[in-house]
Amino acid sequence: MARKAMDIVLQIKKEHKFWLICISLVSILFSMDVIAKEQGNKWLNWQDTSIAGLYGGGFEVDPSDQATITLEHASDWSFGDIFIFMDGTKFSHGDRNGNGDREQWYGEATARLSIGKLTDTDFNFSIFQQDFVIFKDILFAINYERSDDRDATESILLGVGFDLDLSAFGMIGLDKLRYFQLNVYARNDFHSDDAGFEDYQITVVTAVPFQIGKAKFLADGYFDYVFGAGPQHSNFHFNPQIKLDLGNFYGKPDKLFVGVEIDYWTNKYGIKDSSAFETDQFAASGIIKYHF
Repeated sequence: MARKAMDIVLQIKKEHKFWLICISLVSILFSMDVIAKEQGNKWLNWQDTSIAGLYGGGFEVDPSDQATITLEHASDWSFGDIFIFMDGTKFSHGDRNGNGDREQWYGEATARLSIGKLTDTDFNFSIFQQDFVIFKDILFAINYERSDDRDATESILLGVGFDLDLSAFGMIGLDKLRYFQLNVYARNDFHSDDAGFEDYQITVVTAVPFQIGKAKFLADGYFDYVFGAGPQHSNFHFNPQIKLDLGNFYGKPDKLFVGVEIDYWTNKYGIKDSSAFETDQFAASGIIKYHF
């Protein structure tokens, strides 16, 4: 009887690992929130957790049509900030190896320690005479990447991050930016035979709200550029979303969004694009996203 119960538990873990990870993640975040509130929120400045559903096509390497559920969390603390997301993806016509309606998951966790906050230093300096780019903070950054196939995708990145103020570019509307972050990493891909910090990556993250009539929108996203000094070929991944704030129409802005996500990726997964195997991708997905 005990063995049968264990087999059932193992089967649940195998088939629903994405949801188990999400439940565990939400439990951790909830515990962090409770602890922060018990401390009078002297540690936690703000947090945001959301869930999104996407469906689209045009993907390369993997099957073209995909449905994805994304759990996302961002929070700002007295010592730095945290960003975590988990993707659970189902392929409409099997996975890249031709296996059934397979599901897979992928996640990243980024933590940054703020030098400004830890040392109570107000940076606000610019390396340009006209102050077009103001450095608001400098941070130590670490990022962990992992998919369900650990042998194919598991990486750790270490580097330095910058929070920037680009409000001087107001002549082209950039004064409305909610945030602009630049992270520069050394990259270690564990599945490489020569695993080590042998590659480099630049990540830029930003968000800008805008309005057309009474309709409010949010354009946000990121791009990654991997230099290709390690096991991967150089690749550029640009992943923006443009979303309409539906919640704004009934007095609850920044809660419910609908829109489109673009996924442009050259040499996807660091695999060189060729006429025999195309890995340059331009995909689009519809998205609905709710913030808790």
